[in-house]
Amino acid sequence: MPVDFELTEEQKMLQKSARELALKEFTRERAQEYEAKGEFPWDLYRKCAEQGYIGLMWPEKYGGQGLGFLESVLVTFEFWKVDPPLGAAVLAGTFGSDIIAHFGTEEQKAKWLPRLVKGEITSAGCFTEPQGGSDIARALDTRAVKEGGHWVISGAKTFITNATTATIFVTLAQTDPKAQPPYRGQTEFIVERGPSLVTTPLKGKMGWHASPTGDVVYNDIKLKEDAIVGGLAHLNRGFYMALAFLDEARVAVGSGSAATAEAALDKAIAYAKERQAFGRKIGGFQGLAFRLAEMATKLEMLKSCCFRGAWLIEKAKKDRTFAQESIKVASMCKWYGARLAVESCDLMVDVYGGAGYFAEEDVSRWYKFAKQLELVEGTKEVQKNAIARIILGDEITRTF
Repeated sequence: MPVDFELTEEQKMLQKSARELALKEFTRERAQEYEAKGEFPWDLYRKCAEQGYIGLMWPEKYGGQGLGFLESVLVTFEFWKVDPPLGAAVLAGTFGSDIIAHFGTEEQKAKWLPRLVKGEITSAGCFTEPQGGSDIARALDTRAVKEGGHWVISGAKTFITNATTATIFVTLAQTDPKAQPPYRGQTEFIVERGPSLVTTPLKGKMGWHASPTGDVVYNDIKLKEDAIVGGLAHLNRGFYMALAFLDEARVAVGSGSAATAEAALDKAIAYAKERQAFGRKIGGFQGLAFRLAEMATKLEMLKSCCFRGAWLIEKAKKDRTFAQESIKVASMCKWYGARLAVESCDLMVDVYGGAGYFAEEDVSRWYKFAKQLELVEGTKEVQKNAIARIILGDEITRTF
């Protein structure tokens, strides 16, 4: 089957403009400043919003660009390649809100999406729990109980991106504790920040300090039925919303990981061409040259996987016969992408030698950032489970 990898002129223009903005704004000095302070880059987030890069896929009537998922992946790649930690922090400002864009009522979209698109507020997607980790198919500890005309939500989430900055928290909660399997009794709620919602920053992260991470505690928060994403008709459909969102997020992380790997490889190659040892450029040592060649090959395979993943995500939205394949490839993008980002950053540090271990060269900051890519949007073990279930079938893999 013939495959056309050529981007349209519009996509090329978007890619070029995103790269130019990132090169201008995502400077090394600015990135290091935010990392040192551990602060969310509000000025860059709003600058990107002004240029139309926030909520890129959302409909124009809510302030978005109405573009496709591939366009979003292209922007992710360009932002992350200039500075992975900073690019990731900026684009994670609306984390979780794609669920509102895809499944929300007209009122929910009109209320929240324009404010997010303008960079006025950030959002948080709340799935991970202290006891369950990446396992959201279990009976969740965060519960929402119907009491009269309200839902009362209680429980806790952890490792939540934007926990300390978000205005809204798109929260997955158990609404039917008797459902079997448990995920058939889960619902997504839009929870607004208020006195009964307590957020606590998590300190001591290895890297990615410009993106705030924290715990979220729900102290018997009363919610009206209009807080259910999609309205009452979507009660107990939250798990499926989360899966659709996570598939997109995993391809996006895969693309960002490819950008991280490519940026690290580019730095390693440039240094290998300049640095001399034992009377020659270190790139002239075959052992190192082979490592660079192997990384370049792996990177090309990853980028192809990410483009296919983006294509499958779009196809699955219109034709559910592509759903299983899109889930499989999304997990492949995320698992292999994160693995390669770590491997490429490790190679970069090796090429720089002792200098790479010090902050002055800035490569150690990338290395520390890359490691967390193996943890977000489901661990590598979760991704391998998803892939295995699809290629082997549920009967063979039911024991895990």
